[in-house]
Amino acid sequence: MNIQEVGIIIGGIPIIYRNYEENVNNNIDDSKDVICKSALLSSLLDFAETLISPMEYFESNKYSILFRKNKIRSNRATELDIFAYLISDKEKKKDIKSRKIITRALEDIIKEFKFKYDGDDYSEVSHFKEFKKIIDRILDKANSAEEKFASLF
Repeated sequence: MNIQEVGIIIGGIPIIYRNYEENVNNNIDDSKDVICKSALLSSLLDFAETLISPMEYFESNKYSILFRKNKIRSNRATELDIFAYLISDKEKKKDIKSRKIITRALEDIIKEFKFKYDGDDYSEVSHFKEFKKIIDRILDKANSAEEKFASLF
């Protein structure tokens, strides 16, 4: 499984965005694209959860998009929807086990984010940049677990 992108969206606002594709510019100039992508993902997830609840992933012939959703408090003491997502290449032979590993990793990402930033102001996203290192650490553990599983077969 090749991870393309990971992100956190709170109340429709892209908070963290991490692109793992090679030869892709991880620049802040991509902010318009990130906002559009986040709006699309938020809308798709809300629409799908209206029809089928809870929604955990979408699949195409080429990609899988996995979600984990939760609630988080803002600095105004209101609860907002938070979800972590991961976009990866689709590999049929490891799909079910990979999905479980990634789902756990996304849960860990949300748990760590809530621990660190619960009750924060989510309108100023620049101070969340340091969280990318935590995402990398969590995904590194998930990839290690997946590689160990793959080596058994």
